[in-house]
Amino acid sequence: MKWTLKEIKEHRDEPVYFSETVNREASLMKRDNEILAVSDIKATGFLLYENQSVLANFQIDYTITLPSSRSLEPVELALTVPIFETYVEDEEDIDGFDNPEDVIIPIENGEIDLVPAIEDMILLSIPVQVLTAEEIASGRMPQGESWSVVTEDDYEQQRAKEKEEQDDPRFAGLKALLEDEENLD
Repeated sequence: MKWTLKEIKEHRDEPVYFSETVNREASLMKRDNEILAVSDIKATGFLLYENQSVLANFQIDYTITLPSSRSLEPVELALTVPIFETYVEDEEDIDGFDNPEDVIIPIENGEIDLVPAIEDMILLSIPVQVLTAEEIASGRMPQGESWSVVTEDDYEQQRAKEKEEQDDPRFAGLKALLEDEENLD
């Protein structure tokens, strides 16, 4: 998925549309050992030359197989990820971009290669929590003989309840007096 700057400049003021498929499974699995499999990646979009830079606007569609966060069972996720990057001819032109969210990459050897951008975006798009359909449907958290996993909300509720029930030892004597007084009434 490489284009020379000369090729792109020939289409000045007109986008260079592309729809290509690449296989990056081995490279991605080498970069992240959590990845179990990656399908062929379909990249669809365009490149546009303007103002000494090339705008890459495309999306990638692929299926990635990752282990479940709870059970380590393989989970296939079909993902579509948009990618927007700007490639500049001269590194000095990088300072001319005001938006800090723009990804700006210097053009090396007169070529634009989208493969590194595709791989990086796939790695950045890996979800933190991956669950099987059964794990999502059940809503149950894993547990063992003397342990269990709880949600953050459940944990906060449990702590609040424990705090409520916990007696302050400084007031234990007062509490006993109050209970005695209530029993007299």
